[in-house]
Amino acid sequence: MKKLLISLCIFSVWLTCIQAQDTKATVNTLAAYAVQDTVQGWKHSGIAGITFGQTALNNWVAGGDNTVSGNFILNASLKYLRNKFFWDNNLSLEYGMVYSSAFDWQKAADRINFQSIAGRNITDKWAASFLLNFNTQFSKGYRYPDTEQYISTFMAPGYLDAALGLSYRPNAKYTVFISPVAERVTFVLNDSLSNAGAFGVTSGKKIKMETGAYLTAGTNQTIAKNLNLISTLDLFTPYNKNFGNIDMNWNLLLSYKINKLLTATLNTTIRYYDAEIQKVQLKQILGLGLTYTF
Repeated sequence: MKKLLISLCIFSVWLTCIQAQDTKATVNTLAAYAVQDTVQGWKHSGIAGITFGQTALNNWVAGGDNTVSGNFILNASLKYLRNKFFWDNNLSLEYGMVYSSAFDWQKAADRINFQSIAGRNITDKWAASFLLNFNTQFSKGYRYPDTEQYISTFMAPGYLDAALGLSYRPNAKYTVFISPVAERVTFVLNDSLSNAGAFGVTSGKKIKMETGAYLTAGTNQTIAKNLNLISTLDLFTPYNKNFGNIDMNWNLLLSYKINKLLTATLNTTIRYYDAEIQKVQLKQILGLGLTYTF
């Protein structure tokens, strides 16, 4: 119950933040999106960027390490609309490394996510929908400074959610998908990790299946001049003895375009997966670098 309340509070704050904007700008933006909603066929959009950071020290009495960091992000969407039928696809990739003179290179960020929602409108705001959501990582993860024994790798874990439900689409900026019937498949395709029973699979097994309830909410919008927000929240609880113990993943990307070349980005992830670690995971990367919007 405590985890449920925490998740609901975070979701409430998220909704409040994305709606707190200038009234006149909101009206104008909604009008623009209303026009976009009527465009038939395919349309695409996205943002790709590389951010950098550096700390250089020489005879620094206060101490510290020389560090260099780099982070790559890609968030791309491809959407199709034909009369009452829609198909929305979104791909999010992220990979980052940090070098320090004390610990050499370490991974700082690693994420692969693909989400696809297809459906048919039954009213002007509600649609019957089917969702697929896939998550994994690119490379091995370690509990630094230990670099001998990895604790995760590609498809260990991997998560695939398939769900039937309803989509609430008040305009092109917001989407909420609710499903009372969802299937989550957890993959641990690495032999050593599956033999250890990592990520909730039975020891020696590489797949775990759970039926439960699923909710995802997302937004992609300009909230101020040169400031763009992309945010997704995913919640899942299984129909078993752990019902009410909610797995949560919330990704937020804020990008501020300083000029034609430079963009500042804030990338935050709040995550709770009981089978991974029974603690809230938090990742935050603030960077300055080059981005390309399409």
